[in-house]
Amino acid sequence: MNGELVTGNGHDKLYPSQMFILALDTASNAGGIALSRNSEVIGVLMAKTPLKYSEKLIDWIDFLLKQHEIKVGDIGCFSVAAGPGSFTGLRIGVAAAKAFGQATGRPVFAISSLEALAFRFRQLATLVAPVVDARRQQIYAAVYDTSGREPSLRQSEEAGRPEEWLKRLPEDNYLFAGDGALLYRSTILNLLPRSRVIESDNCVLPELCQLAYLRHAGGLQTEAGAVKANYIRPPDVRLHSEAGGKTVRGGHEA
Repeated sequence: MNGELVTGNGHDKLYPSQMFILALDTASNAGGIALSRNSEVIGVLMAKTPLKYSEKLIDWIDFLLKQHEIKVGDIGCFSVAAGPGSFTGLRIGVAAAKAFGQATGRPVFAISSLEALAFRFRQLATLVAPVVDARRQQIYAAVYDTSGREPSLRQSEEAGRPEEWLKRLPEDNYLFAGDGALLYRSTILNLLPRSRVIESDNCVLPELCQLAYLRHAGGLQTEAGAVKANYIRPPDVRLHSEAGGKTVRGGHEA
């Protein structure tokens, strides 16, 4: 693991009166995993460079749990970034979360990466527009109202060209966040001059823990078998056709 990870510090033992949450974010090439006690993150492993999750994810989880002297069976629930994002990464992360949930009987919360990104900035604005670069001159985007306990959709999650999506939004004071917002900053501010663009990455590990805790504390139970990835954009076979015969994998042309 040397040279690949940024690790959280600390040495924590199990407190039976509190719940541990394990969160997985494989929606991007440089994601990671996090461990929280209730909603407080106590350990994080994040990739400094893009990794093959199929080769590293289980080792990461084993390392993080041993670091904090807990076992998989001590986890109260699991949280996973459901996407949108890398098709391959999402498949691996969702499959791992489902496997842990089924093995332990614990609930698994699949949380939209866009919703989690909006949740991060809930104290800065009421209307948050998370925008993620989908490559091929497209974005994944939505608008969330963050005034409540959890974000609520104001504009459905979708994939498309930034100019077309922005022109459909009513003129308003949005806070745009995510790597797609930075990439298309000038386009956003030209079309919606009263809006703001905040610098941020797409990793949402703390928010995955916090939202899972809120949902678990609120009595929501999600069986592992019902968990699905939130791809938004069509699968690879359709992208191949729409790209004029070019092979597209994980949202990228090969």
